[in-house]
Amino acid sequence: MALAIIPADQALNVSAIITYIYADPGVGKTSLGFTADKAISFDFDRGAHRTGELRRGAVVPVQQWSDIENIKEQDLAPYNTVVIDTVGAMLESIKTHLLKTANNRQQDGALKLKAQGLANMKFKQYINTLLSFGKDVVFIAHASEDQNGDQVIYRPELGGKNRNELYRIADIMGYLTTVTTGEGKNARVINFKPSPTHHAKNSGGLGGETGEVWLPDLKTNPTFLADLIAEAKAHINTLTPAQVASNKALEDFENWKQSCEEALHAGDLNQLTETLKLDKEHMYYQNMRQAMLVRSKVLKCNFDKERDAWISPPEFNGINETQRDDLQAFISERGLDVKTVCEHLGIDSLMQIDLSNIQAVKQDIDELGKQEVSV
Repeated sequence: MALAIIPADQALNVSAIITYIYADPGVGKTSLGFTADKAISFDFDRGAHRTGELRRGAVVPVQQWSDIENIKEQDLAPYNTVVIDTVGAMLESIKTHLLKTANNRQQDGALKLKAQGLANMKFKQYINTLLSFGKDVVFIAHASEDQNGDQVIYRPELGGKNRNELYRIADIMGYLTTVTTGEGKNARVINFKPSPTHHAKNSGGLGGETGEVWLPDLKTNPTFLADLIAEAKAHINTLTPAQVASNKALEDFENWKQSCEEALHAGDLNQLTETLKLDKEHMYYQNMRQAMLVRSKVLKCNFDKERDAWISPPEFNGINETQRDDLQAFISERGLDVKTVCEHLGIDSLMQIDLSNIQAVKQDIDELGKQEVSV
């Protein structure tokens, strides 16, 4: 039988995609999931009962990972969409399952690093299985509110490594929240366009230029998410494989840069590094690596090759006021003034001197004083 070859300049039809919605509390994310096409919800968060009359789909109350681990294609035959509610609880369910095996536990009861990798592998394999059945997959997640300087950022409530992995595999990702309209009314909107305030991904071209999709009353719009996913698929299926790959790579890179900007310590850089190891063939690999290195310099973190990990800078321990006064007298005795010394040291105040460097600083000041005398 001849191979079914689709040239690079022809569209490659996509039958199943991954939709990722994260939302503030109480805005109806679980109810939204039931408006997908012939939906079945895997209720890891045990909250499906709260949807009341808006629960239009089947539910699997997941008590433990073994409840759904060995799912078969015929089990899902009546359904077209699998809703994971929530994806964070699903990942925890897998980890809890692995903790039952003694070899996967550390002495303190936490999951070993190798077992954490196994959990991620199980997760990806499971999602790929659902896609191979021809099912659309909808991830539901809670949103977290984080602070980066003066900027408030909303993003999925997941650990950095898992969060970056889900960014990569999702076709569309949106932040569902409530806003106040110009008329003073509350309205719900899904933001599919990335911005400094939230993470998003819009391979499906949803919401036009703004990337905003407003939620109607789901009671009278029972196929809202089904229609949205169909629209995204229709857009993706107008693109050639090369265009799809290019668009996805660029969105990955934009989310990566945002994640780098939000990194606050060495732990965040280590999570980014683990993700980057899986992306060496990425179109923007070198750009992604450079963005991470730039952030590491801002955070003053160093990479320890022996430990294969980023290390935070030592904690600053500045001199106290008494030591500052002694240092001012030391400076005066050498015929110098504080302003000259601070300019020489590249600091704004003597209080910026680390206590561990005080002797080296005094030697430097002493040499500066001798230079001034000789001049």
